[in-house]
Amino acid sequence: MNELAQAVPVANARQEATSKELVNKIGRMLESRGKITREEFKSIISVQNEQNLRFGDAALQLGLVEREDIDAILAEQFAYTAPPDRNTTLDSRLVVAFQPDSAEAEALRSLRSELLLRYFNRGEHLSLAIVGAEDAKGIALTAANLAISFAQLGKRTLLVDANLRSPQLHKLFGHNERNPGLTDLIASRTLVEPIAVPDLGSLWVVAAGTQAPNPQELLASQNYAERLQDLSAHFEVIIINTPPLNHIVDAQLISAHSGAALLVVQENVSRVQDLETICNTLHGVGVRLLGAALRQ
Repeated sequence: MNELAQAVPVANARQEATSKELVNKIGRMLESRGKITREEFKSIISVQNEQNLRFGDAALQLGLVEREDIDAILAEQFAYTAPPDRNTTLDSRLVVAFQPDSAEAEALRSLRSELLLRYFNRGEHLSLAIVGAEDAKGIALTAANLAISFAQLGKRTLLVDANLRSPQLHKLFGHNERNPGLTDLIASRTLVEPIAVPDLGSLWVVAAGTQAPNPQELLASQNYAERLQDLSAHFEVIIINTPPLNHIVDAQLISAHSGAALLVVQENVSRVQDLETICNTLHGVGVRLLGAALRQ
């Protein structure tokens, strides 16, 4: 009984010490980012103790920080990417970034887990083509959100816009359409570096680039395969956005170079006959079809 009585105060003391250490860490992180001063740190501690609040709640009550400041600190502590701030140029339809608690974001994370288990654990520098029968915007959104979900794990992720006929990714990430990109890289017109997305940590993007008169020839060229291989050497996951498969063969060429594809299916829009044709076509050129992602 005496031992138990002694153990309880010791446990409480340890818990209190841990709590203070956590508070100090949060405060130091906010201070190092210039969000609060040393004197403001002390004021927050005072209010926290007086009103029995959490450190972040006390800081918010005093109006010294914004909610996104606290979210960013917590995200860093738990190794998770915080939602972008209000000044971001990212498109709000990137739900994995903006609405990480939504059902759609959760579904994409489940898909990510399946892909990690069934494909991306089988070797290094693997690329995955995202294909669909129609709806270039839907294919691009799926590719972008899926790439973000991998980046949130801390994996170095490259997202490539290989829809050279109707580029999509520059719109989602707020990039200039005239920036050099994949076409310029394939044609060796200029040095092209993947563009880092600061709000999303481990994500880089290669846009489609200068509008080219011969996209099919570019994607079928040895230069495309070599340039993609050069890029992929620096990344753990490569996601490639493609144009719709209905009327052109660009996506077949891209998928054949990648070796694997994920099919985007639009609920109440995609026709079973079209999907069967796509599956047969991709299998016919040696592409491993990993599954389908349903867009509602």
